[in-house]
Amino acid sequence: MAKTLKKPKAQGATRITKDDVVRMRVSAEQKTAFAAAAEREGLELSQWLRVLALRAAKLIPETQSK
Repeated sequence: MAKTLKKPKAQGATRITKDDVVRMRVSAEQKTAFAAAAEREGLELSQWLRVLALRAAKLIPETQSK
């Protein structure tokens, strides 16, 4: 099942279909730390990880968060 990122309805708003999955192994301690950091940012863990990866890949600006 494909997931979509919903943007606010505005002029030029688009939907990005996410139909691929990236898996990674982390320790329980690492996952707990990641989840806590995501919660501080008000994001789900997967959203937080995606933002970090997109920033590192220079696909979104450093200041964009959600």
